[in-house]
Amino acid sequence: MGVLRLAAGLELTPGGSDPPRAFRIFPFGEIETTTGVFRFDEEAARRVMETWRDYGNRLPIDYEHQIFDPVANGPVPAAGWFDLELREDGLWAVNVEWTERAAELLRNREYRYFSPTFRTDADGRIVELVNVALVNLPATKRMEPLVAKAVPFEGGEVVDGTWDAGAAVARIRRWASRDWSGSKETIDWRRYRRAFAWFDAANPKNFGSYKLPHHDVRGGRLVVHRRGVIAAAAALMGARGGVEIPEADLGAVKSHIARHYHQWGAQAPWEREENMKVLLKALGLKEDAGEAEALEALTRLKGALEEVQALTGKKDAAEMLGVIRAWKEGAARAEAAEAEAKKLKAELEERERAALIEAAKREGKLPPALEGWAKDVPLATLKAYLEHAPKHVETGEKKEPEKGQALSDEERAVIVQLGLKDEDFLKAKGGK
Repeated sequence: MGVLRLAAGLELTPGGSDPPRAFRIFPFGEIETTTGVFRFDEEAARRVMETWRDYGNRLPIDYEHQIFDPVANGPVPAAGWFDLELREDGLWAVNVEWTERAAELLRNREYRYFSPTFRTDADGRIVELVNVALVNLPATKRMEPLVAKAVPFEGGEVVDGTWDAGAAVARIRRWASRDWSGSKETIDWRRYRRAFAWFDAANPKNFGSYKLPHHDVRGGRLVVHRRGVIAAAAALMGARGGVEIPEADLGAVKSHIARHYHQWGAQAPWEREENMKVLLKALGLKEDAGEAEALEALTRLKGALEEVQALTGKKDAAEMLGVIRAWKEGAARAEAAEAEAKKLKAELEERERAALIEAAKREGKLPPALEGWAKDVPLATLKAYLEHAPKHVETGEKKEPEKGQALSDEERAVIVQLGLKDEDFLKAKGGK
């Protein structure tokens, strides 16, 4: 049998602006924590109460479980003392007596959660409660703080139908009263508040202090009304004038309502809004873009996806990616091969140009004055020039050809570059 300490704000019923005189330690059922899942059932309840009665003392509340790790040079003060009581919804700490210091810490929200120390059997069933400690790091999941105004979440059967808040509240009042009269004098206010999402803890015995009803009573049982939850969510979003709830409590209230949406596999409106923001960002759209723009972007993406599927012949994303990567690799190789071919072609052309220039110089077709030109012009131009160029014999004396004589080398280069005929050039030259 193991001894466990859970830094766990186990589900509490808020008791007002002052620390509560009673709070629930374990609900019946499975208790999900970051260290495992534990069970508090009828057998667990019997054994816990039997052990406590045999112990015969009130149980202590301390700070951060210091009672199990006392300091060597000082006392380990208690934060309070309590008794145990079994109720229809679980194990409760009752007749809680807080020290002045602990009460002040809780009022100031310097401590907000508590952690039970308990023993379990080999099956994870809780069999003994040792004590409770004030902590600020809960390990039990989705639990409510010790001092709060948001009502703890309570699941249950989800029902449909027309939602009449006034009629539902009237049924809840009768259900919560000792004599089923629904009168304020006989109301069990802790039972009553379970049907709401928020209440004014400073004035807990006033019907007007309770807001956002979303439960109803069917067959003597408290149930979740789907349309009541939707109405509460709409009020939180500002519908019909909204609802006035302190900012400090708004997150817990929204979490409460959202968990009811999760009961039927849906999301609360504010969760959908947050998801929409994430979607818009992923689509590269502005934060204030509307659904129409998002739909258009998604349609384009869908069209692109279908085109890629058609081109690759694949449906699976990983397979499509593999095909595209292969294409990319092939394109890169082709580009490299093309670059290499261009480089080789340029080298061959330069070799051919050099050979043509050397041969032309030997044959007297390329005078020194045109050698630089021959190196710069396109190879096709050089070849055309050499095809028509006469042999040139250098005499050391540069003479202009007389009228009717052959063209000079410089003139012939110009004719080749301009694509003219010899006679047209000579005619134009003679007309000057």
